Amino acid sequence: MKSKLVTSYYAYHNGEPFWGQPNRERWYKYSLACIAGMGCDVVCYTDEGDLGYNQLAEIKEQFNLTNLTIKIYKLSDNPYQERVVAKRLKYPEIYNNDTIIDKFCRSNQIYWMKYDFLEKEYEADTYLYWIDSGLSHHGLFPSFSNKFSVEPDFATYYANHPDGYFPNEYKLYWYDKAFTPETLQRINEYSENKIVNLYRNMSDNNFYTFNEKMNIQKDYGSIYAVAGFFGGNSENMLNYISEAKNLIDTILALDNDYLCTEQEIMTYVNSNHRDWFKNFKFDTFYHETWVNLYTPDMVSFSHFFLKNLTDNNG
Repeated sequence: MKSKLVTSYYAYHNGEPFWGQPNRERWYKYSLACIAGMGCDVVCYTDEGDLGYNQLAEIKEQFNLTNLTIKIYKLSDNPYQERVVAKRLKYPEIYNNDTIIDKFCRSNQIYWMKYDFLEKEYEADTYLYWIDSGLSHHGLFPSFSNKFSVEPDFATYYANHPDGYFPNEYKLYWYDKAFTPETLQRINEYSENKIVNLYRNMSDNNFYTFNEKMNIQKDYGSIYAVAGFFGGNSENMLNYISEAKNLIDTILALDNDYLCTEQEIMTYVNSNHRDWFKNFKFDTFYHETWVNLYTPDMVSFSHFFLKNLTDNNG
């Protein structure tokens, strides 16, 4: 089967009415250029003109990304926009207060559109994956390890440019040993035609708010799915996408202040359909560069992109 990666680039949508993350412009576009090294079709949705399209057209030409297809989708046209804005403005003390960064820069529209974009890109007989366009960065991959990068010595690179100007800045996001055709082929094999979810252990207490707001009692089995990379057999993905989108409609119809990320939705669907998923367990997002936060016995998120992937099925 062929493989397809789907992603989006909405780096210029901070503040009302989208509440996206600020300062992601160069990071996300250079990361995406590296991710395209997986060699399969990569489809990236973005806004028009200088709200995304022009920046992606630039890297497509600069790096000769013949496998990258850029599709314009104005974020203002997303199907959740009016309902999300209404709820956020009804509870401005929670969602429209720029001193509460984790809420103010949490764009539910951008998070939830992952499912819509995957649905638009469905093809039969395809390994269909979502990947965050900004996934290739030193927060997730070790900067001093040749496991993931041909040029890993970023400390020297920074030291040689104390003024903050970086020629060949793309190298700061170039984990080219992680994003290769071989890596993708191994992930396809690992999936066993199921849906790959990466997860870390969380207690059910972490889902107290979800259960309370949704008026349910659910045991999540300590599995908390993360949304940077997920997917698998396209036929199975259709069911996954459908359940996720139905849950979004349920959340938006609630007469309360609740809005959540896509990860709570993913975890809920995963808990209801364990047999749909090939779950890969990791311990931490930190890696060996985080010397005070990581120990060798931990499985970091980046381990999933190693060529010698081990089966941490949960």
